[in-house]
Amino acid sequence: MKKQLRVLYAVGPGDVVGTHRDLSDDEISICFSRLFLDWCDESGAHAHLISWHTRRDSFRSARYFIENYPKPSLYYQRGVNHHFGSIAYGLNVVAKSFRERPCVVVIDSGTSHWIVFSLLSFLRIPVIAVMHSTLWPMGFPPKRKVDRLLRWLDGLFFRRFAAATVCVSPECERQVRQVARVLKGPMYQCRAQFRPDLMSRITPVPPHEIRPFRVLFVGRLEVSKGVFLILSAAECLEREMPGEFRWKIVGGGSSFEALTRQVVERNLGHVIEVTGRLPRHQALEAYGWAHSMIVPTTERYSEGLAMTAAEAVLAGRPVVVSKVVPAWEVLGDAAIRAETGDVDSFVEAFRRLALDSGYYDRCRRATSSAQQQFYQVSEGLGAVVGRAIRAATRSKDDTE
Repeated sequence: MKKQLRVLYAVGPGDVVGTHRDLSDDEISICFSRLFLDWCDESGAHAHLISWHTRRDSFRSARYFIENYPKPSLYYQRGVNHHFGSIAYGLNVVAKSFRERPCVVVIDSGTSHWIVFSLLSFLRIPVIAVMHSTLWPMGFPPKRKVDRLLRWLDGLFFRRFAAATVCVSPECERQVRQVARVLKGPMYQCRAQFRPDLMSRITPVPPHEIRPFRVLFVGRLEVSKGVFLILSAAECLEREMPGEFRWKIVGGGSSFEALTRQVVERNLGHVIEVTGRLPRHQALEAYGWAHSMIVPTTERYSEGLAMTAAEAVLAGRPVVVSKVVPAWEVLGDAAIRAETGDVDSFVEAFRRLALDSGYYDRCRRATSSAQQQFYQVSEGLGAVVGRAIRAATRSKDDTE
């Protein structure tokens, strides 16, 4: 009788229990954990999913056990305490694997330091790494000794212990290959998947000649996401071209209050609207409002792809991204690169989009050729991780 495939999957910080208890499909993108569980349904695999969401909870069905298992408070502290908290959480995942003895363990980046999961080799359990983020911000390699040491340990893990690696962008793959030099297992790439039925509801791009030119940001309101750069760019363009631009910032995060306060203090209330989080139908309306979008992530954040850049292209809107955002490699001419953290570079990009209709139309038309990869289920995380699992378990069987 064929052995039942059992997978333990340590996913990211999302509320995976809430997502799978509420099957309302309220998000524009299809969450990675749901793509994986769809693959489990097709393959007959049993799965235990663990997220590190701060609200402890669990959900069980006939084939799945899904739990939110928070990281210890040490993880959210600075310095060495952060690393101790990260290691402690990783050891908890290893302990769960020891008790359950799954056929394979899948680990999302951010769960813990990668080297912690080398311990699973003593249990002869293959480990698959899923890189949702880069090892360092694109174009900003580590300089501090502690960071270089951690990247060396990452390289050791990928060289000797990772049965397979799945990456969400070419930059993720490049960095893994750089630190590992020679990989132990195969490398795969996947793409985020989106709901065509939702994206099709977005109204067409407004005519280029309509003024003001409208720019949209959607995402977390954090310093590392570059949201304060938007204020500076808007300020410059309003001074140079009064009344020609309007900006809308959609999302929530720790910088929400500081951002709204600065909008008032800098007298930008007539230029910038900060809406906070929006329900799905209003978010779709915001996409339809925009001529273009902005993803100004800073060098303080290790972006793996940038889902909002993909969403911009799926909505048919050109997107201006900082060079630290790896999405530009897979979005082609629909993504306009600006220098990371450089207000003048972003100002120049939007000035050209607004003033040069031929250039704007070329960028807008380029969105069509970049869209299909985000609708191909065979390239989504579930299918690609499934291929990695088959390769890892086949390799394990060959050695036993």
